[in-house]
Amino acid sequence: MSDKLDVEFCRAQFPLMSSADGAPDAYFENAGGSYVPRQVIDAMTAFMTDSQTQPEWPFAAAKRGKARIEKAQKGIAALFNISPDELVIGPSTTLNNYVLAQALRPGFAEGDAIVVTNQDHEANGGCWRRLADTGIEVREWQLDPATGDLDPARLDALLADGKVKLVAFPHVSNVVGSVNDVKAITAKAHAAGAMTVVDGVAAVAHTLSDLKDLDVDFYLFSFYKLFGPHLAMLYGKKERIDAVANQNHFFHEGNGAAMLNPGGTNYESAGSIGGILDYFDAVYDRHFDAPANDPRARATAVYRLFQKQEEAVMKRFLDWLDTRPEIRLIGRREADCHRRAATFSLVIPDHVPEALAEALGAKGLCVGAGHFYGYRCIQALGLDPEVGVLRVSMVHYTTEAEVDRLTAALDEILG
Repeated sequence: MSDKLDVEFCRAQFPLMSSADGAPDAYFENAGGSYVPRQVIDAMTAFMTDSQTQPEWPFAAAKRGKARIEKAQKGIAALFNISPDELVIGPSTTLNNYVLAQALRPGFAEGDAIVVTNQDHEANGGCWRRLADTGIEVREWQLDPATGDLDPARLDALLADGKVKLVAFPHVSNVVGSVNDVKAITAKAHAAGAMTVVDGVAAVAHTLSDLKDLDVDFYLFSFYKLFGPHLAMLYGKKERIDAVANQNHFFHEGNGAAMLNPGGTNYESAGSIGGILDYFDAVYDRHFDAPANDPRARATAVYRLFQKQEEAVMKRFLDWLDTRPEIRLIGRREADCHRRAATFSLVIPDHVPEALAEALGAKGLCVGAGHFYGYRCIQALGLDPEVGVLRVSMVHYTTEAEVDRLTAALDEILG
């Protein structure tokens, strides 16, 4: 048993870590989409090789495909401590949320209110804000422009009159990086008679949530942020799903999660998400001798290793930031996975983020620049969304040596 992550073992599972033209790039755009391990690639290849047919028919290829999809869904459900009939595998978090908003809309009456934040990615804001066109009042829970954080006291004021029926907020902001206390916020919303919709996209690579313990009504994330393909998961409590207005074909009325999944899912991608669990299992077997038959227990142990590694590289980066007082860091200055994700948005005087990203890219250092669909968040922070920020985002396979490469390059560019 080892309490330190074998980072090189993890990196060896990701084909993109090996560049065809020499030294591998150092990848710091994980918040925009993580690399994919060979286990996921192999699972998709296997599906397309011998199961590429409608998985509903009574012949061998279809049965193999159906079995792969069902196994993957059961594994993902176990990972988050939910039931397979409480999840929808759809094309994207943005689309899943739009479908959900339309499915819940008939349950709201004129005069009801919903709460959204300006800390969110637009995927968890725009679909709810548009309900204002139907007579629903939209209230904005505003972040603190100095810290980027959401103040729970401001939510209390928004909930006080009892009119709020839904609160939509992020688990982690993909710009600010701060971890919101989902359990406490959800309890506050429930006490006021409101359900919660939580965007977990920027959280899932960094923390493994027990959705039953958090007691959220709906939770969404994208698999391509969790080392998987471009698909997304929508979780809903069974009683909430059963009460939605059907958004699928008329004959799916009353058919549970299918009502929130018009068009169904991409079969080969859905069959490949089980490879994420296979990757976690490989990491578990590398580090632990004792068997753990429960996939959530295995993944929980693996995530503890992931978080220790992330905190090490976060500290390395924050220590460097301490030497550059001119750089504004958005969000909490803490190397603590329970307080912030390893996603750092930077404002550097006299330097345009896009130009910095290009200069770093020329050195094999992959970072992002812009507003990252957190347009309102960037505005609320007093910044120009058309300029945005420079974003550096890490996960467990990021190394301290890569951080040193990045900071040395920034020192060279900034002078």
